[in-house]
Amino acid sequence: MTQLASPARLTPADLSDLHRQYQGTRDPAVARQLVEAHSGLAHRLASRFSNRGESPEDLAQVALLGLLKAIDGFDPDRGLRFSTYATPTILGELKRHFRDRGWAVRLPRRVHDLYLNVQHAIDDLAQEHRRSPTLEEIAERVCASVEEVVEAVEAGGLRRSASIDARVGPDDERSLASTLGADDPEYAGVERGLTLAAVVRRLPEVEQEIVRLRFVEGLTQLEIAERVGRSQMQVSRLLARSLDRLRGWVTEGPAA
Repeated sequence: MTQLASPARLTPADLSDLHRQYQGTRDPAVARQLVEAHSGLAHRLASRFSNRGESPEDLAQVALLGLLKAIDGFDPDRGLRFSTYATPTILGELKRHFRDRGWAVRLPRRVHDLYLNVQHAIDDLAQEHRRSPTLEEIAERVCASVEEVVEAVEAGGLRRSASIDARVGPDDERSLASTLGADDPEYAGVERGLTLAAVVRRLPEVEQEIVRLRFVEGLTQLEIAERVGRSQMQVSRLLARSLDRLRGWVTEGPAA
């Protein structure tokens, strides 16, 4: 049996030999060593998706699954670097995770993937220009129209909602499911309206106005931007942030 070297001491030639060995034998011990040797790549790619509502541990597990798939399909004799081959495989696994499990409403794949690309573009452009990017700059970076970028940003408001089994609040052991009563459309409408009215008042005044204009008057983001004197990109961000806050406040219960 071949003695496997420590991943820390593996050279590129050693890794190529290990990939060839795994391709021929499918030895689980070799696969484990390859995963350990390349795990840094998986963790770096997973970190791109931090602050998206998922725990770092869950993201790392998803990325390592993608890494294992890449190891399984990699052919070292094709002249391609493993990192070049593995990166799209790992990123694809992470994107599928968000698409399938990270959203309260199932979005079209086009919109969801564009949302992730837009978020990365915003981060990259802000770092490059030392300012918030314009919609036109973002659209150019992701090869999409301004309208598609706005649609993707607005879709960010549909991120994962709280589980029905989650606790009502930090000091309340009841689950959300235990607070549900019998169906009654009229009472449900009144209760929902009162709850939303209460939590909306907790928003800053400008965000209250943006939420009212969007969901009461039904204005577009461009119309809202003109009304409140902000850019369309600022309105998109404020609207997405407001929706996140409202969902959190509804979940945690009334303010003290």
